[in-house]
Formats: sequence, structure tokens, C-alpha cells
Amino acid sequence: MKLRNSLSALMLWGTCFILMLLVLSYTLWARENYFRALDTSFSINMLKAQELINDQGFEAIEPGLQIIDAHLFYEYKSLPTSIRQQYPQSELAVGKHYYAPGITPEDKANKTDFFVYAASYLDKSHYYLVQKYAESDTSSYWDLADSQLKQIWTVSLIVTLVLVLLIIVIFRYLAKPLYRLNAWSKHLSSDDLKKPVPSFHYRELDQLAQQIINSLREVDDTAQRETQFLQYASHELRTPIAIVKSNAELLQQLWSDAPESCRPPLQRIIRAGKTMHHLTETLLWLTREEMSQPKSLQFRLDLLIQQLIEEHSYLLKGKAVELKIKLDEIMVCQAETLIRILMANLIRNAMQHIDEGLISITLTDQQLTIQNTGILLNGITADDKSLDSFGLGLKLVRQICQQQAWFFETSVESNSYLAKIDLINDEQQK
Repeated sequence: MKLRNSLSALMLWGTCFILMLLVLSYTLWARENYFRALDTSFSINMLKAQELINDQGFEAIEPGLQIIDAHLFYEYKSLPTSIRQQYPQSELAVGKHYYAPGITPEDKANKTDFFVYAASYLDKSHYYLVQKYAESDTSSYWDLADSQLKQIWTVSLIVTLVLVLLIIVIFRYLAKPLYRLNAWSKHLSSDDLKKPVPSFHYRELDQLAQQIINSLREVDDTAQRETQFLQYASHELRTPIAIVKSNAELLQQLWSDAPESCRPPLQRIIRAGKTMHHLTETLLWLTREEMSQPKSLQFRLDLLIQQLIEEHSYLLKGKAVELKIKLDEIMVCQAETLIRILMANLIRNAMQHIDEGLISITLTDQQLTIQNTGILLNGITADDKSLDSFGLGLKLVRQICQQQAWFFETSVESNSYLAKIDLINDEQQK
């Protein structure tokens, strides 16, 4: 099964995608909270330093600012150049901190950034507390913060991979009964319908399996009833068909001086009786559980087809249909009963389902081709692929050809219908 059509693959990858989306969202949320925590920590430290300076003065507190990597600037003009170029004095509000990346050549070379906090001393003069963050050989507070941020991404990636693998393992374990159910349903046969339904470990799957087996049992029962009906009907029709056939032949022998106009109808009655006899025998043969190969006889295939064309020519009366016949003289050794049924159905369908146009019947090397071109009664066009609309007889033809390994195909083109049958199977070709 293709991956895009696999429900299990869709559920698996959909679950993995949702999981990765959740982990990514949580990671971004943790990252955002991490930076907020740093900002909050910086603000609290600066606010605490401001309170201590207001209580104890600059001289007492300034040496202790080194603990938090802070530097004290009494005037705006003494601030680092990168800060002053980005923030005018009017924009540095008291009680707030600001981030200033290094923009001077020296700061860029040292990869130095700044955090600045504006404060006021006893609500009179303004001063500034600055933390400088620069790359160095020794680890600093900011190096530690940066490494912790990398750890967040690393842990998130590891957790994602572990959870994806865990989901795949769990899904494979849970999907095994589904695969078993699929394999079981594919290999069901008529004999398996009589056996108890196996357990698939989950109530829903057991219910589905029971529904499948119940549906197949109904289909099998229907098929058996249809087969029995065909057997019974064909068997019961044998007697009346035999009576019609024998009495028609007897009438032909006794009525030797019959008028010329009565002979064609009598011949058609005899041929129709033979056709019904062959049809019932074929239906009985097709519905047998163990079919034996019908007896093969030597006969002229072209003469049989010509006879069937004459028998069904009444179907063309009143129609503007041209009949083009090209039959090579071919002697075959086949089951004549089956051949008669096949050819009769194909010829009858061709003549019955056309109103105006051309019927071309060609026989070459045991291959019969019948093509209708013109106005078809059932309105089949090139866009209509419903070939069964040409009659149930084609279904019988397909079934017989399938049993005998004969090639048979039908095709539809614009205002044209083509049927082709080849009476040479693979074994005969060898």
C-alpha cells in the first residue's frame, strides 16, 4: 500500500508531528521564560543596589557592585559609547533596564554587549548601573546563562527523539492486530467462513472481524442460492426444451409437403430449441463445483458463425444497418456447445444494440472480431465505460472465456463498440 494511502502511517506521522510541535512549543516557551527570568533577575539586582546606595551612599556600595558584575557611572556622558549612540539620555527612564549591543569597532572586536539600568539618588541626581558582557577566556555569569540556554535545546531534542521512538514502538505494538486482521481478511475463503472468527485482542477489532465474516457469509449464501437456482432451472428446463426440439424435428420429417413459407419458421424453431438446449447445458456446466472439460469436436467455425448470423438476422429488420462479413474458412477442434453460446451472444448483442450504422464481423485464424459503428441503442459513447450495458450475455461470455483461458476483450470508442475473442489459449499455443 502506498504511504499516502496508509491510515496507519498517517496516524503515526501525525502523532509524531503533534508531539514535535508540542515539544518545540514548550522549548520556545521555556526559552522565553528563561530570558524573562534573566531580565527579572537583573532588574531585582539593580533595584536592590539602588536601595542600598540610597541608604548607605555610593562609597559604601560601589566596591560591592563587582559581585554582580555591575559598574557605576555618575553621569550620562561617562557611559560607554555604544550605549550613548543607541539611547539618548531622555530615553533612559529611571527604574528600567535596557540592552545595548556593542556597535563601536572596539566593542565589536571584543564581542561586548551592555545592560544599563537608570537610577536616581534620593530623587535628585541620576546615575547608571551597567553590566558588561564580553567573551573572555574565563567563564562569566553570562557564559553560564548562554550554556544553560544551549542545554535547554539539547534536552528538548533528546526528549523529542526518545518520545518519537517510544511512539513508534508503541504504535507498532498496537498496530500488530490490525495487520493480522488485514492479512486474515485477505486470505478468507469459502471454507474459512464456516470456522470461528479468531481473536484480535481488542473488542473493536473483534467486532469488525465479525462484521466482515457476517457480510461474506451473506454474499456466499447469495452466490450459493444463485448457483442452485441456475442448476435447478437448467435441469428442469431440460425436459420441455427436449420436447420442443424433438417435436419440431418430428414435424419437419412428417410434414414433407409443407408450404415453402412454413419451412423457415420451422427451421428457426428447431435452431432455437438447439440453442436453448446448448444454453442449459452450458449453465449446468458453469455451476458445477468440479467442472469437466466439454467434449471437443471437429467443425467448421466459419459455417457455424454464418449460421448464427442467419438465425439472428431478424434483429436487423427495419434498421438502416449494413452488415459486413469476412469469414476465413477455418476448421477447429473445440467444444462446439461453448463456441455456439459464445458466438450467439456476441452476434445477438451486436445486432440487438444498434439502430443505424455498420456491423463488421471478421474471422481470421480462430480470432473473431465484431465491431458496431454508428448509432448505438444504449447510447454508449467514448466517455461511458459501462460495457455491461450491452447485455447480460457478455457476462456469460466472460465467464466461459475465463474458464477456458480464451482471450476476450471489449472496448468503447466514439460511436463504436468492439468485441474480440481468441479461441487459442496458452496451452494450445505451446
